[in-house]
Amino acid sequence: MPSLTAIAVTGFASAIALAAATRHPAVQSVDDALEVRAGRARALQNVLRAAHIGTLPGEPYMHPTIGAASAALILLTRRAPFLPVLAALAAASIGAILAHHAVKLVYRRPRPAIALARGKTEPAYPSGHTTDATAVLATSAFLIMQQGIAPAIIVLPIAVALALVTGVSRVLLGWHWPTDVLGGWCTGIAVAACAAGLYEMLLRIS
Repeated sequence: MPSLTAIAVTGFASAIALAAATRHPAVQSVDDALEVRAGRARALQNVLRAAHIGTLPGEPYMHPTIGAASAALILLTRRAPFLPVLAALAAASIGAILAHHAVKLVYRRPRPAIALARGKTEPAYPSGHTTDATAVLATSAFLIMQQGIAPAIIVLPIAVALALVTGVSRVLLGWHWPTDVLGGWCTGIAVAACAAGLYEMLLRIS
């Protein structure tokens, strides 16, 4: 299994490489085509309602709530070391926010036309909702498995499904290009690996 350092480096490197790739006309043409398909799906009320629900894990108030709930579950059921658990989950949430904003300071990719029409001018890449949700969900899954609360066969599919749904919802709602979401997944995984590494380091010295 790859080390946490390798996962973090690969995730950040992939996000940077993908950012560069989105500047190529061929990649943008794929995003354009997928946005057209998303626009057709967006016209269906059931799809739109589902997308509004699916985007919730990435909302600014929700990913810290997921982290807090995960911390409570771990600390109450296993009496795990307090500081390593809280530090890891806080690092996942805050680190994800800092990471995607840092990229947006450098790469100011325009949003899809529908988002611009709604007045959303913040840079598109990577998707902040996707980054935040992925980082917190992956870190929560790591800690829950590490503490033996639930096996990987249960925890991982749930975390992956929620992260996938969050990302897809951002495209269906018209806020992001598909490659913004891919970049969010890469960045979120990288941040989660860093948070897990922080947990292991604090565990060793506590």
